[in-house]
Amino acid sequence: MSLSVFVREARVSESSADLTVLDASERARAERKRDSTPFVTGHALVRRSLGELLDRDPAELAFVRRCATCGSEQHGKPSPIDAPGWFFSLSYTANLAIVAVTEGVDVGVDVEELDDAGFEGFAPATLAPEEVPAFDGLSGHELLVARARVWARKEAILKATGHGLVVDPAEVLVSGPSQPPTMVDWRAEEPRPPFATLADLEPEAQDHRAAVAALTDRPLRIDLGRG
Repeated sequence: MSLSVFVREARVSESSADLTVLDASERARAERKRDSTPFVTGHALVRRSLGELLDRDPAELAFVRRCATCGSEQHGKPSPIDAPGWFFSLSYTANLAIVAVTEGVDVGVDVEELDDAGFEGFAPATLAPEEVPAFDGLSGHELLVARARVWARKEAILKATGHGLVVDPAEVLVSGPSQPPTMVDWRAEEPRPPFATLADLEPEAQDHRAAVAALTDRPLRIDLGRG
């Protein structure tokens, strides 16, 4: 049996309606950012997505955080209060936000803008040595697509586990950009997840690539919608 993954995306844009569904803490965090629009778009998308699935008022939802590394509730991966068994993950760039929601299984989603994958030193910062040959012969747009796809796969896994960048992406090996998405190896000191299933996402924005990961051995069935 497959696992249903509810995925919604939205173009980043200024919206007073988005701001009104956020709570006071989220609005305060938004005000501290140099550009608050991606944050507001993304967190409003989370609230509306969960509100749709849980039949709740998006503005009334509340969240608790817990760090997978230290156990602190002051930071870490959030989860909805009074909705046991539901998990979500948010990722956004300057131009696009994506949220993934699952029931019963931890989930992680990541979206990358192609131009952000063009930095010098991408390979040593992101790839294990044996992953590098998969990019040989690629250049220009094709190289950026390949990098963004693999980068998104790695980050999606680390968001699903709750480790984030506590774990070096180069210690999480995934299949090459032309291969079906899968986790190949886990070399971090932190405990390896028993299972991690990956799926590539194709955002409506052609200059982005994204991936979703769930901590399960079941195949993923993606329910993708546009915001």
